[in-house]
Amino acid sequence: MNLFRREKTVTETVCRECGMEFISSERMLRHMIKAHTKSGKGPSCKC
Repeated sequence: MNLFRREKTVTETVCRECGMEFISSERMLRHMIKAHTKSGKGPSCKC
């Protein structure tokens, strides 16, 4: 039983970094990984 553990769910559909709006939270998470990570994977967001 997980009485003291909370599952983290993302329900936001607007990017906190650049303000882009998405139709689902899954697409927003994918955008955050590709556009706003500093590892160099994917193109950077041109905001």
